[in-house]
Formats: sequence, structure tokens, C-alpha cells
Amino acid sequence: MPRTLRVILLLTIALSPALAYGQAKAPLPRVLILGDGVYNEPSRVVAKELKGEVDVVYVTWQPDEVPDTTTALEHLDRLLGYVDKKGEKLDDKDRPRWDLIYFNFGLGDLIYRAPGMKSFRVMPIHVGGVRNTDPKRYEANLRELVGRLRATGAKLVWASTTPIRHSEPNIFEKGSEIEYNAIAARVMSEQHVPIDDMYSYAKGLIDMDKPAPHGFDPFFFDRKPLHPPVVAVIRKELGVSESR
Repeated sequence: MPRTLRVILLLTIALSPALAYGQAKAPLPRVLILGDGVYNEPSRVVAKELKGEVDVVYVTWQPDEVPDTTTALEHLDRLLGYVDKKGEKLDDKDRPRWDLIYFNFGLGDLIYRAPGMKSFRVMPIHVGGVRNTDPKRYEANLRELVGRLRATGAKLVWASTTPIRHSEPNIFEKGSEIEYNAIAARVMSEQHVPIDDMYSYAKGLIDMDKPAPHGFDPFFFDRKPLHPPVVAVIRKELGVSESR
């Protein structure tokens, strides 16, 4: 064998393993969690639990924003990461790709507000507050939301709205989430969207007859962790096995 050819062959054998080992790892599946204040802490823990297996992104809201189905639709491009910091729409190639979107909106729709005002202001029921979103509008909003989220190409998972056991400032009606969960269940069933039953899970954590301290209802779960079913359904839908 000529010396030049032998050198090339030896270099090829020597370098091939290094090139193979240097190949980039497959990107992690990406999950977007959309929800109200109930999901702030659970989302943070979910991201920590799935670190290295799933890239979890969760939405934070501005202090003057009420996360309900209406505001979700109004700001959906921002929530999906489809606009830049200036509010300009990104090209398709620059938009994030989501493998799974886990979402819930309900408590913001059920809260009572001052009637006849363009700006949002919470108002107790006993002094004339009205429910933010009526059932008919809630259903219509959910249908539009599912359609727009599905257009991203991501898998979808709906989380049922967590229980309202009490409202010290009287801005929620106890048990009103049951009707809205039934509406959501009908929409998700028709649209073939899996449901994570966070209502039942949370109800099993708390004493429904005992108000939470300091008027935190319905955003307080007696210091019990709310993230386990969220982690479980993400693993299931993405086919990610627990590594530890």
C-alpha cells in the first residue's frame, strides 16, 4: 500500500470515533405551561424535576393582567413566544417549537369584578360584583383557544380548574368551578384533548370545609405539593421514563 494512502487510512480510523462522540445530542422535548397564579410554584418545581429530560417553560403574567380565557386569547402570540420584546411578530423560523402545551384557565374567569368597566377591577359579590366570564363566553373562548394552540403542532393537555372552597373577600363563589369544569370537559372530549384532573387531585389535598389562612383561597393548598400529576402527565404524553 502506498505510504500516502496508508496515512490517510490511519487518520480516518483515528478520527472517526472522535467525530462520532462529538455529535450534538438530540434537543430535549419542549413543554409550555400556561395557567394562572395557581401554577407559578408547581411550574417551577416541574421544571426542576424534569431538568435534563424536558425543557419546561412557564408563563408569568404582568401585575395588571388577569389570566383568564379572554386575556389568554388576546396575548396568545406573546405567551407562545411568537413575538419579540417589542411586540413584533417573529418569522416562522425564529419561533419556538413546542412538543406539548399544558394549559388551564378558569379561576380568572370565575372571579367577580366591577361591572361596566373597561379596565378590570375585582369587586365582591355582595356589593354588586359580576362574574368575569359567563358560561357561554367561557365555552366559546375555550374552543378558540384549543384551535389556536393545536395550530402550533404541539400535543395538548388541559388541566381541570382547582377547587374553590372559600373566598374570604367574597370575590369567588364556592363550587362555581364545578360548572366550568363540566364545560371544559365537554369541549376537551369533543376536541380529543387529554385532561389532567387537577380538581380531584387538589380536592384530595385540602380540607374543603376549612378556609385557607389570610384569604389565599382558592390559591392555597395547605402547603401540599401540586406538581406531581403535572410531572406524571408530561412524562406520559412525551414518553419520557423516570430516570431516577
